Amino acid sequence: MELIKALIVEDEAQAIAALKSELHANCPDIKVCGIASTIPEALKLIEKLKPELIFLDIQLKDGTSFDLLEQLKYHDFKIIFTTAYSQYALKAIKISALDYLLKPIDSEELVLAVNKAKAVTIEHSKLKLESLVNNNRVHPLHKKLALQTSKGIFMYELETIVRLQSEGNYTRIYFKSGKKEIVAKILRDFEELLESLGFVRIHNSHIINLNHLESYINRDGGYVVLLDKTTLPVSKRKKKSLLALLNNDF
Repeated sequence: MELIKALIVEDEAQAIAALKSELHANCPDIKVCGIASTIPEALKLIEKLKPELIFLDIQLKDGTSFDLLEQLKYHDFKIIFTTAYSQYALKAIKISALDYLLKPIDSEELVLAVNKAKAVTIEHSKLKLESLVNNNRVHPLHKKLALQTSKGIFMYELETIVRLQSEGNYTRIYFKSGKKEIVAKILRDFEELLESLGFVRIHNSHIINLNHLESYINRDGGYVVLLDKTTLPVSKRKKKSLLALLNNDF
């Protein structure tokens, strides 16, 4: 059996012990070669040990996992995030298609995440990591979104995105230029990432960029008209919040 060299980055002794125990019992091919509890320690150990897999706590006492990832020079590893908070810092992680485990860690979920990590190539893992770091920076000052498609990862200015449409487990993104991209993420994940950046969900299948909104028409159940003359329905459930938003902003 070929052993996989792993590093645990975690600042709670109980969580470290629990993860090591679960790995020993359920993932015998994972060898924990080091433990770090701070960002400087993690940086030093990652560069020294060059682990193949890192179990990374999202929130450390001296910063976040994103602070660590942005400082790293070595990236030839796969990563599984761990967190005690189901909503904390997970938006960019979901969009980037990386795995995370909620504490206390469930044995079955751990095995599943480890098996998925094994199946992914280092090259693909690095692309996901790059996407994550870029999307964690998404805020009004940066105005860019990293989209991982079948061709690779591409950066797009938020202002160029007109709307997003659900297509089952995929999302189709429409751009001002007429270009379209399809991404293997559900619309809900994009809603969480973009909701504070001028985008609003108006329907189970649609998110629009308010900068591309021309009008709201209060007939036929209510619908919006975009600057490119696309018309989209507004669901009854979303109508009240959309109108409140428009009345506050305009």
